[in-house]
Amino acid sequence: MGLEKILDDIERRGEQRGKEIGELEGKEAVAKELIRMGMDSSTIAQATGFSIQIIEEWRKQAY
Repeated sequence: MGLEKILDDIERRGEQRGKEIGELEGKEAVAKELIRMGMDSSTIAQATGFSIQIIEEWRKQAY
């Protein structure tokens, strides 16, 4: 019974981590689309929670 609980906990943590990664990837996709649309980095940072430095790096990679 103890091992089963441990395995369930590990599975739940894995599912949560996967969800967090998916959400982060979604925000990244939105940020990159906003860059493509020409939105300023400060507004993108406010909307997505990414730092301006990361957004500027993605902006450089896009062109």
